[in-house]
Amino acid sequence: MSFWIPLTVSFGMMILLYTIGFIADLDFLIIKISSSYTEISLFPIFVGVLLGFITERIIKYKLKKSEQ
Repeated sequence: MSFWIPLTVSFGMMILLYTIGFIADLDFLIIKISSSYTEISLFPIFVGVLLGFITERIIKYKLKKSEQ
């Protein structure tokens, strides 16, 4: 259970940021695909991974607190 929540938060945030980038046409939040090249912004990936780690730490902290 504790594995799926951070993973869901991470992918959800990545999808949300890429969607915002697509709608608002922000270069640092967008995936550009053409026949000659593919350009993927890494910012949403970094933010998603960071939020996944933070969520995991919060879950571990709350489980530790509830055991005491």
